[in-house]
Amino acid sequence: GAIGPFADASPERMRRVMEVNFFAPVDWTRDALPRLRSVAHNGRRPVICNIGSVLGHRAVPDKSEYCASKFALHGWNDSLRAELVGDGIGVTLVSPSTTRSEFFDSLVETEPDQKSNSIGSWPPRRVAQATLLAIKRGRGEVILSLGGKALVYADRVSPPVMNGLLAKRGR
Repeated sequence: GAIGPFADASPERMRRVMEVNFFAPVDWTRDALPRLRSVAHNGRRPVICNIGSVLGHRAVPDKSEYCASKFALHGWNDSLRAELVGDGIGVTLVSPSTTRSEFFDSLVETEPDQKSNSIGSWPPRRVAQATLLAIKRGRGEVILSLGGKALVYADRVSPPVMNGLLAKRGR
């Protein structure tokens, strides 16, 4: 990920974030598809599960690269889910809000004092449990956390209001 204004970033910052958050899952999935199809033809239902983000549903200021990568992952998962349904392969996208992890220790081109304005976070174990539950239930997509759902659904109701609120919060 990366934090900071898009205008201040190098083109490389976008490429690096896209490489990790989008192209890596795409490449892994492409490599795994022959085996997944074989498993599905033997009567089992394999599932491709990707970890997206609430920010792949609603973008926020100063995280344009991260948001773009998670929007790309979200759109690709929707398309892949429709493509693979006939093959008996499930596709699940889990979209947590902030997860307590080392994520903020490895930000690309981000000043050490730059902070995220994220509200609330889930421990990794809770995200993992919710992910396994989504897979077991055959969910195509799940947004974790009440705050994440509120952000996504409020944006669907009134994008202009959300733009104004997020712009003020980002300052």
